[in-house]
Amino acid sequence: MPNKSMNKQVVGLFGKYGSNRVKVPLFQVKALLESYGARVLLGDSTSADLVDVQMLATESDYEKLDFAVVVGGDGTLLHAARTLAPYEVPIVGVNLGRLGFLTDIPASEIEQGLQAIKDGAYYIEQRTMLQTHLLDDNNEAMGTDYLSLNDTVISKGESGRLIEVEIKVNGVFVSRTRSDGMIISTPTGSTAYALSSGGPIVEPSLHVITIVPICPHMLSHRPIIINQHSIVDITLIDLEDDQATLATDGINCMRLDSNARIRIQNSDVELSLMRMQNHNHFEALRSKLGWSN
Repeated sequence: MPNKSMNKQVVGLFGKYGSNRVKVPLFQVKALLESYGARVLLGDSTSADLVDVQMLATESDYEKLDFAVVVGGDGTLLHAARTLAPYEVPIVGVNLGRLGFLTDIPASEIEQGLQAIKDGAYYIEQRTMLQTHLLDDNNEAMGTDYLSLNDTVISKGESGRLIEVEIKVNGVFVSRTRSDGMIISTPTGSTAYALSSGGPIVEPSLHVITIVPICPHMLSHRPIIINQHSIVDITLIDLEDDQATLATDGINCMRLDSNARIRIQNSDVELSLMRMQNHNHFEALRSKLGWSN
């Protein structure tokens, strides 16, 4: 955890993957952090030729980070979150993207933002994350568990047909829904894909899970908000030789066949998101969503 002195602290620096646009702000962030006495290590999303610093390479490198700075948009921060949250590394974002609900420091205010962190003028928000895995015939998890900060999305494949899913919460049947897919969202993800699919905006400090259908065939199928401790099981009904798609935070995409079963629940891992003391969630909503002031 960073404090008022950055002397001898170790800071991760993550830039948007494959983007030369981040080169100048990366250099600026690196120079400022080093002027404060911090040691900088470059995150795995960043092209090594953009800045000349040692790469984060091993688990022990992540464990010794005091905090991390992400230069890019929300997508870059999502990647850093999945990488660093298991090591309880706080993250702050410099926004080079469009909406930037997660990235707190504008690109034009890098120096002021890092100075505020140096001075301790920030607070930590704990953001819930989801854990997703496939189930076998015995309801046992199989394969990899996927961690996501925004959402898990089950969507129709390339055929264009609606898919039918059965939803259970804590083993209790909820519904069968024909739609373009389902979004299981955290409060953080409520302003992402879930929002464009008609889901509610959820205050990020709440500990809930939102189930949002994507273009449901029946208009009576509406978003549902459930308790954070709930377990959501989704079964794909007959796809007629088609496949559906599973994605977590828009990546880790895999094909799903008929009768595939997916379990989504809150993870024990949370993201520590650094916020400037002047951050105001509702002001951010008004600004980024174009609401009247």
